[in-house]
Order: sequence, then structure tokens, then C-alpha cells
Amino acid sequence: MTLRRLSRSGSMRRLTARAGIVLIVLILLVAFRMVQEIGPERTPSDRFTVVRVLDGDTVELLGGDKLRLLGVDTPERDEQLYDRATDFLERLVLGKQVRLEYGGARRDRYGRLLAFAYVDTILVNRAILENGLGYLYVFDDSPIDSPEFASMLAAQRSAIDRGLGLMGLDREPEPYYVASQSSFRFHRPGCRSADNYSPERWRRFGSREEALREGLSPCRSCRP
Repeated sequence: MTLRRLSRSGSMRRLTARAGIVLIVLILLVAFRMVQEIGPERTPSDRFTVVRVLDGDTVELLGGDKLRLLGVDTPERDEQLYDRATDFLERLVLGKQVRLEYGGARRDRYGRLLAFAYVDTILVNRAILENGLGYLYVFDDSPIDSPEFASMLAAQRSAIDRGLGLMGLDREPEPYYVASQSSFRFHRPGCRSADNYSPERWRRFGSREEALREGLSPCRSCRP
């Protein structure tokens, strides 16, 4: 065999080897992309890392998902104790892993996850209410018979007894407050949402604390 043939044979082997390496790399890239796109199925015991706190009841998780804490409503940006509620949640969860437990629908209409969140053994949703930095917030499909909701209602009642946070703010009192029999919100008697008030169809409370103790939350329009 001549040197030219040997050189040509060596070149062919090198080209074949390079082609094989490129093919392997391409296969690995495609496999990785497929796994990345499909991902593991989320389960209720999944752990997530909180990378940003958006307000007192909403956070952003590693990967881009947003989590809305189930059954809790904290002050909006223009309301009292907004900063305090947001700072409290930040100290509790930012940079930490949270374990999620779902209580029905896993996402709301905005695409956010809805769940109870735990940091170690601390139920974050409950801790917010226990410190008076939010209200229990219930919908028709909320798992109100769950142990978490029972615990959260007890925490809200404790905050009322101690006058903590939102429960200790001075407010202009009304002679009474009303709530529809089919609603979890209560209103001032002059609220436009209570225009069709009638004793047969509405419940009446002597104070806002009485309504809060039953697990009702304040109307966002009249803000009782």
C-alpha cells in the first residue's frame, strides 16, 4: 500500500469518527430538549423554589410559574399594610423551597398555581392570617372542609382576638353588616353589591368581626 493510499485511508477514518461524534452530540441534544419540553408530571408533593415575591399572597417560582396562595387575600398596593404583608411573605419564603398541596383546581383563570404552601412544617397561608396580614378568602369550590382551612379560620380568629395587623386598624363602624346567603363576602349596608338586600335572602352581622369569625371576607368595593 502506497503512502498516498495510507493517507487517504487515515483521512476517511478521521472523517468517519468526526461524523460519528457529531451524530452522537445531535442525538443527545434532541433527547435533552425533549425531556426539557415534556418535563416530569407535577404532583402535590412537588417542591419549588421561590425566586420572587410579588405581593403578600403571590410569588414567582423557579421556572416562571406564579403561585397564588390558596384561601388568603392580602392588602392591595393602595391599601394599608401592603408593604408589611409583602415583607412578611418575603422573609418567610424568598429563596426557599416550598412544598405545595393542592385543594381542587390547580390553576386560576390567570394561569397561576393555587395551593397551600409549606416551608418545612409551616403552613404559609396560615401564618399570614395568624399575624393579621390577610383575610381568609373562600370561593364556592374552595375545599372548606379541609384541615388546612379549619386551621386558617382558627388563625384568623386568633388574630381578631389579639387585634393584630388588619384586625387592629381603626375603621369607621357601621350599625350592621350584611352578606348574601350564597356569598362568602360581607358588605357595608350601603354597598352597591347589597342593593337587593332583604332580610329573607341576606344575613346580618352586628360587627365586621362577627362576619370575619365565620370565615367571610370584606367586599373589595365598599371595604368594610
